[in-house]
Amino acid sequence: MGKVLNSQPFLEKMLNRLKRKRKSFGKISLASFKISENNSADVYIRSQEKIAQKLNIDYKVFEFKRSQFSLALEVLDKLNRDRFTKGIIIHKPLPKNWDEFKLFSSILPSKDVEGLNPYNLGRIFLKKEKILPPTVRSILEVIKISSISLYGKNVTLVGFSPHIGKPLSIILADKFATVIITHIGTYQAKKLSFYIRSADLLISCVGKPRFIKGAWIKKGAVVIDVGISYWKGKLCGDIEFEEAKKKASFITPVPRGVGSFTPLFLFDNLLKLAER
Repeated sequence: MGKVLNSQPFLEKMLNRLKRKRKSFGKISLASFKISENNSADVYIRSQEKIAQKLNIDYKVFEFKRSQFSLALEVLDKLNRDRFTKGIIIHKPLPKNWDEFKLFSSILPSKDVEGLNPYNLGRIFLKKEKILPPTVRSILEVIKISSISLYGKNVTLVGFSPHIGKPLSIILADKFATVIITHIGTYQAKKLSFYIRSADLLISCVGKPRFIKGAWIKKGAVVIDVGISYWKGKLCGDIEFEEAKKKASFITPVPRGVGSFTPLFLFDNLLKLAER
């Protein structure tokens, strides 16, 4: 039976550290962009608002309609020039008619609290990163907590998004892990279970409930579930948790797993940018 991550003591320690660090700065604002139709962002926004309140940070939500891409760029330009706005976050998914590359490129790298400006993402390839996406930082923190040594280990990533899978794969390879990247093509070729069975460390960030079967997990593997979705009205992850727990040496739950670290790392990034 695997050890289940208890995130609470780590979260409390991290929040206290952020409170101490916050005292070094004056007024700080975090700008949050939301598309009106994207109701899924409301959960993240509420979570961020609560932490902002605890840290005495001004959290401003800017809401746009699907037809207001040009307006969003105008507001971005103003926020880039506002001296109190130290960070900008854009909640995804975005409408298909929005140019995502142009939008994230328009955020000043020095205000890119999510680390998704192409400049900040590009620095990861050279091991010169200044800001990492908060979810990537959360996963790396959980890997640290699990005490797994990455050197020479087989790591299987399920999901290859620009803000999680892609940057994470580079970072893990730089730590001399053998990284296997799986995606929709792997699944359609019916090879996903093959690669998961060989994983010393499995990281899944798909967002499909109970997508990965517990029977696929290698005995003694570390399992990190980043996916969030609903199953029979309850929040759950990508992995069949109860079944996987029997085989894993360490596993993260959903909820109260990786996702609970992410908003704190967002604000940690914000304070890093304010410091500069």
